Amino acid sequence: MKKLFFIILFISSIGIAQAQEQGDFRVQLGADYRLRINEVGANAGVEYLFLDNFGIAPNFSYYFPDFGRIMNLNVDLRYYLTQGVSQVYILGGYNNYWENFQPGLPGQSRTRPGGNFGAGAFFDVGETLGFITEFKIQSQNSRLPVLRLGVVLNLGGY
Repeated sequence: MKKLFFIILFISSIGIAQAQEQGDFRVQLGADYRLRINEVGANAGVEYLFLDNFGIAPNFSYYFPDFGRIMNLNVDLRYYLTQGVSQVYILGGYNNYWENFQPGLPGQSRTRPGGNFGAGAFFDVGETLGFITEFKIQSQNSRLPVLRLGVVLNLGGY
C-alpha cells in the first residue's frame, strides 16, 4: 500500500511539474543573510526567462545593520541545469553595493560595484507558487558569501 501511494504521488508530481520555458516571468520576495558578518536583509526581485533554461534576474536587497544603511542591487544571469519540481541553477552577474554608516552627513557614503557567482534551486509547489534558495559569493567586501531564501510567484509566460 505504501509503495502504491508513493508511485501515485511520484507520477502526479511529474504531471504537475512545469519546466522553465522562454517567456516565463517570476516575482520573488525573501530574505538575505550575509554569513560572515551576520546581517539580515529583505530582498525583492523578478526573473524573466528569455530563452529556455536561461533567465535574467534583477533583484534589490536592503540590509538592517546596527546603524546606517546598506543596499545591494544584483543583476544575475541564471542557467537552469534541471527541470521539474526541483530546478537547480548556476548564476553569475553584476552587483552594486551601497553603504552609509552616518546618514545625513556628506561624504559618508560609498559604493562598490562588483561581480557575483553561485548556485541555487527553485522548488515548485504548485502552478503559481514556489520557493527559492540561493548561495552566492559577491566579489566586493572580501568575497562575502550570501544565503538567500524566498517565496516565488510564477506569473507564467508573456
